[in-house]
Amino acid sequence: MAPSLLAFAAGVAVVGAAPLHVPIKRKPRTASQLNAFKEKLSQLSSSQLSSPAPVALKDFQDSEFYGTVSVGTPPKDFTVIYDTGSSNLWVPSSKCVSKACKTHNKYDMSKSSSPRQDGRKLILPYGSGICAGTLLEETVGVGGLTLTNTTIGSIVVEPGEIWVVSPFDGILGLGYPTIAMPLDPDDPILPPVDVMMKNKLLDKNQFAFYLSTCKPPGGTGGSETCDGSVLTFGGVDSTKFSGEISWVKMPAIQKALGYWLVLGNGLNTGGKNLACGTIPCPMVVDSGTSIIVAPSQEFSAINKTLPALKSDCSNVKDMPTININIGGNKFTLESDFYVLRGATSNGADECQLGIQGMNVAVTGGFLWIMGDPFMRKYYSIFDRDQDRVGFALANQPKSQATVVV
Repeated sequence: MAPSLLAFAAGVAVVGAAPLHVPIKRKPRTASQLNAFKEKLSQLSSSQLSSPAPVALKDFQDSEFYGTVSVGTPPKDFTVIYDTGSSNLWVPSSKCVSKACKTHNKYDMSKSSSPRQDGRKLILPYGSGICAGTLLEETVGVGGLTLTNTTIGSIVVEPGEIWVVSPFDGILGLGYPTIAMPLDPDDPILPPVDVMMKNKLLDKNQFAFYLSTCKPPGGTGGSETCDGSVLTFGGVDSTKFSGEISWVKMPAIQKALGYWLVLGNGLNTGGKNLACGTIPCPMVVDSGTSIIVAPSQEFSAINKTLPALKSDCSNVKDMPTININIGGNKFTLESDFYVLRGATSNGADECQLGIQGMNVAVTGGFLWIMGDPFMRKYYSIFDRDQDRVGFALANQPKSQATVVV
């Protein structure tokens, strides 16, 4: 789960109402890349956790879904993670001195006619080091909407190899303003979604994710690309899910944490309850995390119960279904979703468990993170008006990848 960064806004203008579709591409993974994803998560998790118009996403190695946002006048495009686990927008600055900035697009304030100085510093502690920069107000384009006077982070220090190899330039947070940084009660930072809400740009103050599932790159019919993923702002895309939506109201603790947090009431497999049965488990629904994260003790119980996964994927179909109860609703997660598939240098499939143990501490316990494996199975709707999350069975597969605003 990516740490909080920042985004604030004052004025907004609509720049077009037609949906904008962006393909999501999938690149095959190797075993070393799968391990790198887990390493990246460990580093990042140390800090915090009208007519809709679409925005572009790409699927990087089935681990990150990122799309385009524009900054400045004239607009310059950046690729950003659309991340429900943070609440801010930041991009690298042209004044950045770190190695990571040499491999990414950079924002140059001198080449834009619309910046306004904010004067505050931005400090973001990650496991790989502290990212730092300044805040300023700019014109930001998201999915056909133009948000003027929007506060962004312009990063000048971006340490760590993780940022060098990342295919995205920055992050666009979709969490609550509670975790938008810096925390300033006298001059709070508004995330981009809050800017849209403040200026009444959305028919409904909702957004929803559809994450497509691709065929394994080494299997019959598999390929390096996989289209179909969609992020929709202002409502839902009814073509992307089947059946009824199961709505889960978020608990009172969510207001303080600022994440999209629901309570799990049980997790079992093979008739054996493994977690959350006695005390509900706080679970963050996080589009910015490529795996499912369980507290270390609970992960140990899960890992001991599951058969040993063979790296050549030969026993994936023998892996049991995991049953998760969230808000009184039962959700099943088959091995096709919680096992990550990649490709060897010879083009053969290789597999790794898409569940990891890690203690992400909050007051009174540890968080679970329901990342992309869960969100690929279940179309996920985030409702700001009623502080709830909805889940419905995602239609798999689909042919066109998109983000809709």
